[in-house]
Amino acid sequence: MGLSLVVGPAKAGKIASLLEGYLAQIDRDPLLIVPNAADVERVERDLLRRAGALLSGSIGTFEDVFREVALAGGQARPVVGDAQRALVVRRALSRTALNGLGRSARFAGFADSLLATLGELESGLLDPQHLDGDLGRLYTAYRGELDRLGLWDQDLLRRHGVERLRSELPAWDGRPVFAYGFEDLTGAEWGLLEALAGRAQVMVSLPYEPGRTAFASLQGTAEDLGALAHGRIAELPARSAEYGHPALAHVERFLFTDEPPHGPELEGAIRFFEGAGARAALELVAAEILELAHAGTSLESIALVVPSLERWRAPVDTALTTFGVPFALEGRARLAETAFGQSLLALLRFAWQGGGRQDLYGYLRSPFSGFSRSNVDFLEGRLRGRGVVAGSTVEEATVRLRDGHPIPALEVLRGAASPLGAVRTLTGAMLRAAHGLEAPPVGELTLPDLRAQDAVTSLLDEL
Repeated sequence: MGLSLVVGPAKAGKIASLLEGYLAQIDRDPLLIVPNAADVERVERDLLRRAGALLSGSIGTFEDVFREVALAGGQARPVVGDAQRALVVRRALSRTALNGLGRSARFAGFADSLLATLGELESGLLDPQHLDGDLGRLYTAYRGELDRLGLWDQDLLRRHGVERLRSELPAWDGRPVFAYGFEDLTGAEWGLLEALAGRAQVMVSLPYEPGRTAFASLQGTAEDLGALAHGRIAELPARSAEYGHPALAHVERFLFTDEPPHGPELEGAIRFFEGAGARAALELVAAEILELAHAGTSLESIALVVPSLERWRAPVDTALTTFGVPFALEGRARLAETAFGQSLLALLRFAWQGGGRQDLYGYLRSPFSGFSRSNVDFLEGRLRGRGVVAGSTVEEATVRLRDGHPIPALEVLRGAASPLGAVRTLTGAMLRAAHGLEAPPVGELTLPDLRAQDAVTSLLDEL
């Protein structure tokens, strides 16, 4: 039992060392912890290339381990989803008297910021009694609301998993554990590794080299894990020159060094672009991508990395589309950024939040309403000419122009037994209006609508 640590720079063979250790313990049903769920399949393929077949062992993320341990106990609770957690925070906020934060709490973004803050506190295994002031009261109210509902959030699940490992002998059966892919540890993750190291053989890899400026931020993590390893530390030498261009290997070895030695010729391995603003810089990048594609590089093998997909989505789309570069974005879009979501939200604003003509006709003009474009042009043209803007007046005038026929979607929202049921029925009707019933709505053009409707359905199921 105990923890052993493998450190070294990128491409030093740390993961290969862990996989070899994993296969050496395969008869003991080992566990391999990977950074993300997407890494599970890739690592499985790597292991199969090495071993041919695997009849035991498991691969998962930290979250999988927390869930396995916490939910196996007799006091497990249901775990709230993101939407439920947001509602719990807003309810706690409405029931808490605030002093210093009272004025800030009036703004819509306050609850989202509070959610993130509470997540950090819980990840650090801090309890409400560790805090005072408004934040302490909000944390206490949030925990109290979860207890009243008999629920956990994801952070409380992690905490309970750590507490079970620390206090209950049956919580772990002695399986060896191997972990890689993190550069820092939350309090819960640290607690998990520490508790597992007292019950089983644990092997951890960390990208770190002592004394290098590029790894200075990881020094504390390396020292803490090193203390837990009690000297069982393997330091792997750099091997970047074996895998990359000499210029890239030079950058890897001397990044952030005050006086680096003279490096090799770049030879196109590294290119620098300078443009007047984001649009100009992205156009230079788009031109470079086209040049690479014309030289024989497949577009699937070219990656464009940006600081924030949400913030850069529009300029990237504009620049690459202008240059005729096909591309796909890896990330989740907000519902309001999809055509389906814009139409749905516009209608809900009109029906439930006192929206005006712009909201109702934003929905009616979409393909999800079932109204023809010429009909909507006629209706809105009459309303514009009469200066009709307010919500109730807009609906009344629209119904009169339709010879008394009501708007079907509004009838659905008002006639359903519950708001959730109303939205569920409405989203199905919207898809039918846009894509019909003659054939399944398949293909690249319909995929965004299907994904948006599926996301809404998942949210309704959660609520």
